[in-house]
Amino acid sequence: TILKYTPESPFIAAIVILLLYALKSVSFIFPIAVIQIATGHLFETPVALLINFAGRAVTLSIPYWIGRFSGSDLVSSLQKKYPKLKKICSKQEQNPIFISFLFRTFCFLPGDAVSLYLGATKTSFPHYLTGGILGTTLGVVLSTILGSSITKPSSPAFWLSAFLMALMAVTSFLFYLYSNKKKLNN
Repeated sequence: TILKYTPESPFIAAIVILLLYALKSVSFIFPIAVIQIATGHLFETPVALLINFAGRAVTLSIPYWIGRFSGSDLVSSLQKKYPKLKKICSKQEQNPIFISFLFRTFCFLPGDAVSLYLGATKTSFPHYLTGGILGTTLGVVLSTILGSSITKPSSPAFWLSAFLMALMAVTSFLFYLYSNKKKLNN
């Protein structure tokens, strides 16, 4: 659907993609990988990576600033809904780049909730954005490569990126199950 409604002009198509990223940043349901794969398909890989990283910065920034202006009520609400946030973030002031990076490498934590939380706790925006971009780099690169090779399903690039994306998802899911099992045992 994204491909069908994207304008033919590369510049306008890039703007539409970035607007989709902005829309995604206020939607907890819309999957970001779909935008990244479509961008990888629409543009040459270097340009697609640039657009996808710019889009990732948009999806990290909007919920952060919403959280920043929402205040401490949001922090309490998110800590109740996601108790792991409170535990992990008790140390966030020591290394905000690492905390932001860590949250982005775990796929089982909702990214928008993490952004809202780190904004509400007034984590330094440059540190937050740096860690967030670094933590999402692998996913952005793999999705972009998958999109660029999607019309060549027999290519090594397609299979390697698909395999690594699936491996990331399974690893996160297993970590989630392990942490829930550990929580139930306690």
